[in-house]
Amino acid sequence: MMDSCTTNYAVAQASDAAAVVRDETITSVMDVQAGCRWLAELPIPPFQQHRILRGGHLQTLIGARMGHTDHVGDAVHRCHSIELADGDTLVAHDDEPQNWTPAKGSVLLLHGICGCHSAGYMVRFQRRLNEHGIRTFRLDMRGCGDSAPLCRSITHAGRSEDVLAAIEFIARLVDDVSSPIGALGVSLGANQLLLAAGRVGSGKHTAPVGWDRVGPLLAIAPPMDLQLCSDAMESAKLRFYNWYFIKHLLRRASAPLRERDDYQAMLRLPKPKTLRQFDRQFTAPLAGFDNERDYYRASSAVSVAADIAVPTLIVTSADDPLVPVRSFTTLADRLAQRTQQGTAPKAAGLHHGAVRVHISAAGGHHGFMQRDRTGWTDELVSDFYGSAFASSPARSLTAASDVG
Repeated sequence: MMDSCTTNYAVAQASDAAAVVRDETITSVMDVQAGCRWLAELPIPPFQQHRILRGGHLQTLIGARMGHTDHVGDAVHRCHSIELADGDTLVAHDDEPQNWTPAKGSVLLLHGICGCHSAGYMVRFQRRLNEHGIRTFRLDMRGCGDSAPLCRSITHAGRSEDVLAAIEFIARLVDDVSSPIGALGVSLGANQLLLAAGRVGSGKHTAPVGWDRVGPLLAIAPPMDLQLCSDAMESAKLRFYNWYFIKHLLRRASAPLRERDDYQAMLRLPKPKTLRQFDRQFTAPLAGFDNERDYYRASSAVSVAADIAVPTLIVTSADDPLVPVRSFTTLADRLAQRTQQGTAPKAAGLHHGAVRVHISAAGGHHGFMQRDRTGWTDELVSDFYGSAFASSPARSLTAASDVG
C-alpha cells in the first residue's frame, strides 16, 4: 500500500459502524439514459476477505505486499513525456495490446502518493485491462517514478490539472473521436481524478481536448475530505502510518527538488512527526498554499464531487484505517438530495446523477485481499472496463458526459 495522501484513520466508532458495517451500494438516482442506467445497474460482487487476514489494518498492510506475476503479456510498451505549463514533465507508460484498435479504448491509471507506474496494483490493473484489449497509460505523477528527475515541484492531492493534461495527451495521441478514454485512480490518484472531473463539471477547469470521450471513471479509496483525514491521522493509533509516509516522502524527494533553496530550508527545521505537520512544513508551501488548512480546503474532491458529470464509480471500505467512511456516507446523502431537488449536474442538456458510491464492509485501505489471496479490485477493474468498453449501452457514457 499504503498509497494514500494526507490520509487517515477509518472511524471504527459505533455510530459509523452501525451505519455501514455491511456491504452496501449507495447510488444517486440515475437518469434513464442507457449509460447512467448501466452504471446504476452494474453488478458489484461483495468482497469476501481472507479468513485469517482480516480487519482494516491487516488488510491494508498485507494488501500493500501484493505484487504482480512475472507474466508480462504481449503488449507493446512505450514511454511518453508530457510537458506541463510550469516546466515540469510527467512520464506516461503506454502499454498497447497486440491487435489494439481505437475502438477498444484506453484507460489512464493514477497511483497513490507512495506509488508509481511500477506499483504492484498498477501493473496488475494494466495487465488485466490489456487482456481485454484495452490500451493503458500508467502515469508517473510529479516527483514519482520516471517523472522524478524531470520535476522541481511535488505531487499532491490537488493536482487536478496534471490529470487533465494527461487526458488531453491521450486524446491527441489517439486521435479518433469514437475511441473512449477511461481513467481510474487509487488513493491520492483517486482524489486527483475526482477533483479534476468535479472542477470540469463545475466550470472551474476548462474541459481539455477529448473530454467528450472520457468515461467512465473509477476511484478507489480516495481521501476526499483531507481535513477529516488529517484530523484522524492525529490519533496515536496511527503513529506507524505517519512515520511510514513521512519517511517515504522525504526519502523520495527528487534531485531537482533537493536543489531548491526553500526545500533545503525546510529540511533544517525539526522533522515533522505527523502528516499534518508534514503538510504544514512541506506540502503547503512547496505547492503554493497559505498553510495546510488552505491546502486541505482547496484540494479535497468532496467539495466538487457532486458536480461530476462523467459517470463515476467510487469504491471504499467501512474499515479503511486511513480514510474515514463518514466522508463517503455524507457524499452519498448529498448526491441523493441534489438529484431529488433537480440540481444534479447536467451533461449534453440531460439531467442525471452521474456518481455511484460503493461501500464495502471490509477491505482496509485498498487492501481487498480475497480468500484466494488475489485482489478484489483487480477483478473489479477488469469487469468494470471490460463491460463499459464492450457493451453498446455503456458507449453512451461518453456521449452523455459531453459538457461542451
